[in-house]
Amino acid sequence: MDKEKFDKEISKLLKNKKFTNCLIALLVVIFLWLAVSTFSGGESNNSKSSENTPNGATQVATVEGEMTSKELLSYEEKQQEELKEILGQIEGVGKVTVKIYFESGEVKVPVTNSTTQVSETQEEDRDGGTRVTTSQSDSTTVVMSNNGSSNEPVITKVYKPEITGVLVVAEGAQSSKITYDIQQAVASLYNLSFDKVKVYPMAS
Repeated sequence: MDKEKFDKEISKLLKNKKFTNCLIALLVVIFLWLAVSTFSGGESNNSKSSENTPNGATQVATVEGEMTSKELLSYEEKQQEELKEILGQIEGVGKVTVKIYFESGEVKVPVTNSTTQVSETQEEDRDGGTRVTTSQSDSTTVVMSNNGSSNEPVITKVYKPEITGVLVVAEGAQSSKITYDIQQAVASLYNLSFDKVKVYPMAS
């Protein structure tokens, strides 16, 4: 069959609508098969998460929470009032005012669920060999509990603000014995060294 005759035959086939539709359908099937094969051999994911979520709890992505400035102020005031009351009961101290210094705010540690996702990708090179690439990503979510109108994190630990120093002004601090008694009481109460407890006499 010469080239001219071959071209005529091809032209007839292309003009045949039924043949053209079949050819298009075949090409679509081949394309879909290639796409599915690539996708199925591409990635396989394996996720695992802890099962320690309390009943009625949900998860949100967040980090450890600290006290708000209002909560911290309330805590500081409470500690100072308690110390003021204790020192006021020591004989000879008299009227007293105190100031407590904190290193940082209270830290609340919530319940968390950790998730690890592993992705494995298989690729074939031109020589027929297979290359496997593995990647891993970790994420942490905080467990939330529904308390009626609001959601709150489920807390496992609470770290109170660390006290770094105490200032005391007392009427009886003009006496070295009273000053020593105050320092000893405060140092023992907050596990501080004497140099972290400053005591001064109150102006008359």
